[in-house]
Amino acid sequence: MATVRNEPAATEQDGIDHRVARRDANRRVSTARATTTTQELVELACECTRVECERSVKVPLYVYRRMLEADQYLLQAGHHAFARYRTIISIGLMSIEERA
Repeated sequence: MATVRNEPAATEQDGIDHRVARRDANRRVSTARATTTTQELVELACECTRVECERSVKVPLYVYRRMLEADQYLLQAGHHAFARYRTIISIGLMSIEERA
């Protein structure tokens, strides 16, 4: 007998929508921090496609702005690191990665 789940599974589109919403929120934070020195760390949301993800990453503002220009996504290392990504910057527990 098959079991019926009451919770709808997150679809691929839900994941994309989640990423877009996180990216928009991060852009607003980075824009609002215009007076912040670019070397200062800013806490931003992980831009993965996992709908249940609520993780955040602290990165220098200039790094995030470069990631936006390069159309890269901010992912928390260790939680979302995949073989197809390579580390650009590693500071303490923070790691900035890009698609290889």
